Amino acid sequence: MAVIYSNGASNYIGAADIAATTAWYIEKLDLRKVDVDLDDPENCVALGFAKDDYALCIGPGDGSGSELSPRLNCSNAKKAKDFLSSRGVIVGDVQQDGQGTHYFEMRDLEGNSIEICEEP
Repeated sequence: MAVIYSNGASNYIGAADIAATTAWYIEKLDLRKVDVDLDDPENCVALGFAKDDYALCIGPGDGSGSELSPRLNCSNAKKAKDFLSSRGVIVGDVQQDGQGTHYFEMRDLEGNSIEICEEP
């Protein structure tokens, strides 16, 4: 299994430079473009970990349109943090919430926050 994977939901990431942000996610998280129906296919790019997996949508914006951070899953938060850090991604410390879930925050090329959660 991959170090980081989809949580089964699609997450919107607002970006001023959609092409550069898309390339960043492909390089840093091993995502690939996927063919899905999008509301705005002229301005948005769908990315996933496999051809039938829709994890992120990169589109116009600055990432400040939502109060909730996009979320991806991992099987081991420390390994996922080390993997991303080794690829030059800005990552925070692994934390634990009130339910015992381990998670950490990462920042993308444009400073958008993504939460990486260890699946219980």
